[in-house]
Amino acid sequence: MIQYPEYEDIHLTPNYNLATARRHRNDPLVYEYCRQHTLITMREQDDWDIRQHKDPTIKMFGIFNKDKKQLGVCGFTSIDILNRSAEFSLYIGPEFQKCGYGEKALKTLLRHGFEDWNFHRIWGEVFVTNLRGLKLFKKIGFTSEGILRQTYWKRGKYINSHIISLLAGEVQL
Repeated sequence: MIQYPEYEDIHLTPNYNLATARRHRNDPLVYEYCRQHTLITMREQDDWDIRQHKDPTIKMFGIFNKDKKQLGVCGFTSIDILNRSAEFSLYIGPEFQKCGYGEKALKTLLRHGFEDWNFHRIWGEVFVTNLRGLKLFKKIGFTSEGILRQTYWKRGKYINSHIISLLAGEVQL
């Protein structure tokens, strides 16, 4: 198995349990901040897994702790090799939130992106309602590039989202 960079007690692997990932994604504490607009069925999760393994612009990883518990999923989407950029994706299962795992997993992913993939820019999108996430991203060094207005329909209304980015060399991981 390929060993990906570790940050303290966190490691990433391309092999992870889809049922656990789906359970996390469908939990209201995670679902609230994802782009999905309906709950994900196992069939949809399986179909997505097959598609993303065939798509060179997507690379996802399971997030595991030292006890081999799956904490969540993270990865890169919209990978652009020519321009050395990618969008990051991250979610932590609700039972593991508020324990520092999100920060450790994101730092591990960013180190992998900048050092192993040689990305110049890693960016993301975060809903304005996700104040905890936005605080974490800014703490790590992400810069807000702007706001996309009324981008997503959530809880009966349109919400805005921040576009954030981090350039190689802007933060020490």
